[in-house]
Amino acid sequence: MNKLVDAVNNIQLRGAGIRRVFPTFQLLNCKFYRQKLHISRRFFYFSSSSMDTTRPQHLFSTLQATLHERTDSGEGGVLLSFSGQLTQEVHDSLMMLAENSLKGKGVKRKVVNRVCSTLIECLQNVSRHGWVDDEGEIQLYLTLEHTPLGYQIRVGNFVDFDMAAGLRENLAEVNVMSHEELRVQYVERLCNNDWSEKGGAGLGLISMAKKSQGPLDYHFNELETGMFLFTLAVMVKS
Repeated sequence: MNKLVDAVNNIQLRGAGIRRVFPTFQLLNCKFYRQKLHISRRFFYFSSSSMDTTRPQHLFSTLQATLHERTDSGEGGVLLSFSGQLTQEVHDSLMMLAENSLKGKGVKRKVVNRVCSTLIECLQNVSRHGWVDDEGEIQLYLTLEHTPLGYQIRVGNFVDFDMAAGLRENLAEVNVMSHEELRVQYVERLCNNDWSEKGGAGLGLISMAKKSQGPLDYHFNELETGMFLFTLAVMVKS
């Protein structure tokens, strides 16, 4: 618990925040106030004192719509939600919260490991392909949800035209591969120390496709600014 508290207290958030996001897991039976980040037994809150900008607010609105949609569907339940700047502190805390949430629900260790490793790859994908704003920040929204098919990780971030084109090509490539083809590609890239995405889909996307229950689900929502909101959803079998 002390480690969790330290990680949460060290989070630095800017941009849009989440006021009331999801029923959280039973592990957290406390409330902290630091950097206007609140954790309670029933709900998990991220908020920020900085002024909202158009892009962070767009992410926040998208997250709200996603949460309302999933709540209305009556399927499963959202275990984790976040909208804001991606930093190393946020990355580490999200990983810790996701792992503890799954463990708190009695999920098998191998499933916890599979979900958490996929979440890491999703966040790494945002770090590598996320659009960096004028302040040097990458904004994203994220949900981890329990569904009848498994655990779905949904991550959204901004990309420009060239980024979108490259991602479309790479995602189309991995989505037509069989599980065996994905396995062979993964092993070959590991053996050749090929971690880049030059000349095809990178190791991260291949690994996510290997773990996914079916093809990777993605879409690009073009904004008035010419940017795109790229959303990737990965279903991990439970």
